[in-house]
Amino acid sequence: MIIVSSGMFRQKIYGFSIGKSKQTHNKKFKEIGLKNIGNSIEEDDERKGIEVLDERSFIEFIPRIDKYSVSTEELRELLKLNMLTKLKEDTFYSFLPSLYVNLDKKELYSLYPEPASYEDFVPGNWRGIYEDFLSRIDREDKYWYDENGIDLLNFENSGGKI
Repeated sequence: MIIVSSGMFRQKIYGFSIGKSKQTHNKKFKEIGLKNIGNSIEEDDERKGIEVLDERSFIEFIPRIDKYSVSTEELRELLKLNMLTKLKEDTFYSFLPSLYVNLDKKELYSLYPEPASYEDFVPGNWRGIYEDFLSRIDREDKYWYDENGIDLLNFENSGGKI
């Protein structure tokens, strides 16, 4: 999951894969009505004509990726479904947000657990940081909390680690 913050709009959550691996649950997600989860973003389509993704070009990029936008409620329901059918560790890593982008402050925070270091590939006037960013996410967008305020996967206390 990628979470984008800007004064231009409320925080948005995008449920697409940023790695090479595809989620095996896509068919099931679509069957239960969660159409925007687990999609892969196709660089040739969405990024066409945008060489550097920054605070200015993101305005052009938003409409191209809006189809991947997913609500907090959809993610919360999907998380609950996964907790019933998958190992906790698998669910933890599938639902841990990978990137937090703050367009206003020109910052990209990464918790992406793979060798690809997205924080190393930010524009020159941006900061790229590999660290826990969960506290920066608006409380109402924290899909890992249930209706009773319980952190279902203990993300907040674990610093993004199981």
